[in-house]
Amino acid sequence: MSNIKTFSSCTSELKNIRGFVVDACHDFPFSEDKVNEIVLAVDEACANVIRHGYHMSNKGCLELEISSGDDHALFVIKDVCSQITGKQLTPPENDLCEPGGLGLCLIYHVAETVRLIPHNGKGNWLELMIKFG
Repeated sequence: MSNIKTFSSCTSELKNIRGFVVDACHDFPFSEDKVNEIVLAVDEACANVIRHGYHMSNKGCLELEISSGDDHALFVIKDVCSQITGKQLTPPENDLCEPGGLGLCLIYHVAETVRLIPHNGKGNWLELMIKFG
């Protein structure tokens, strides 16, 4: 099963993104607390795409694909922004109060794996794999 939806790169869309994630998570064996964590992590990742990738322009879009394997769910956020590096997604080691620190730490705390997949010379796919149970 796979759920795919495209959203505009507008911060007002974050509410719709959160609703899409909640609805999809109810098809998986996650606790309500885990669903809330996942919603926060995906919201943070999408907000980062809007803020840093599209520079707050509402002329872009991002696609969210949610699917599952035997023991996990995959949340893939796809954009057509300039490509970034894995280093840009590495949480700071020392200071969680510096800009970007807390959000990235949250994403890495919630997901078992975080993988950046450059896409066809333009755009990024950010894959969050979260195990059931």
